[in-house]
Amino acid sequence: MAPRTSWFLFFSSILVLLLEAACAIPDRDAEKDGAAKRPPSVDDDRRSALGEREPVSSATKMSSAAEESFPVDKSEMNGISAQRKSESSASRDKVELVYGDIVMAETADAMKEGEVEAVVFPHWFHRMRFRCKVCHEDTFKSDKGANKIDMDSISAGESCGVCHDGTVAWDALECENCHFYPFDQIEQPDKVEAQEPEDPAEILFAGRSGKIAGKGDRRNPVGNAFKWGSGWKPRALALAGLPRDRFGLVDWVALTRKGMVLPKGSLDPDDPEYESPVRYEFDEEGDEDIEDILIPVKSDTISAVVFPHTLHAWWLNCKSCHPRRFTRTAGETRMTMKEMAKGKYCGECHGKVAFPLEDCSRCHDKKKAEECKVSDSCIS
Repeated sequence: MAPRTSWFLFFSSILVLLLEAACAIPDRDAEKDGAAKRPPSVDDDRRSALGEREPVSSATKMSSAAEESFPVDKSEMNGISAQRKSESSASRDKVELVYGDIVMAETADAMKEGEVEAVVFPHWFHRMRFRCKVCHEDTFKSDKGANKIDMDSISAGESCGVCHDGTVAWDALECENCHFYPFDQIEQPDKVEAQEPEDPAEILFAGRSGKIAGKGDRRNPVGNAFKWGSGWKPRALALAGLPRDRFGLVDWVALTRKGMVLPKGSLDPDDPEYESPVRYEFDEEGDEDIEDILIPVKSDTISAVVFPHTLHAWWLNCKSCHPRRFTRTAGETRMTMKEMAKGKYCGECHGKVAFPLEDCSRCHDKKKAEECKVSDSCIS
């Protein structure tokens, strides 16, 4: 009786498994229909922002188990599968980046060997949680290409692994949370070839480069800052009601002043900077507060610049700027807008992760400059 009982139990379990898998198929379709009707959840927002995939359902797992129990020779399907894969790759939606995002593909060969896409580092996603000083300059140098980042260092608790260890942030083995930027998009970017305008009069609106330089229509801005501000936004930014600047970009100073977020200043809960309150105005009794600096300009047609030292000290470490980018002696660092536009001096952050250089009045503020000249909290 024992052998018969064993065979009976074996075939019964196989039958139950097949029935469960078969019954799960309509349920899975119903789940999809329901997902299309239900309002987006917090998990949906997180997956949308980071390009994550939906978690694998129990029905999918059961179907996979059934396939493993009854392996099928799929050699005849190879041609069809390859065709579908090619079509899927060709029709895959382009991954849109947000102002401040960084695509990391220095180890492209290793990523391709591991069958993962390039990494997108979303600056805004981290800036909501941490101030710049938490990562720069100790964990990451802010110079492009100055950091060695690979899975060995991450697994050892270095670079991204300082947080991505399953405690502060998700475990680094959750690959698709970071690796979701298609290499096709890097290697074959959209090429805009110069074309003859359909309307010959269009050439009147072209600049020296041959591209349309604007038609005087405020409803169709041509500046990069406006394009960044009006571009695609993850739901986490689009629906949160965050304060925006005149370009449509997140105004981080206003955001923190209003107390909508309080980025941490340290990873150590015992550190006074861990949840220190926002401090942007100079205070003589403040530990890190430093007087603002009035930076003169050569032109008589534009205001001098007031550099808000305390504000930057709250976000950054002093060594993020001194002494390599800026000397500590007033007047020694000679800056020009042309060099900033190339990514030097203030341009190492502004125009990449901080507000764009196009927002001239944020720095060249005549009223603030006049107040600085007579203030004890400003060095002129």
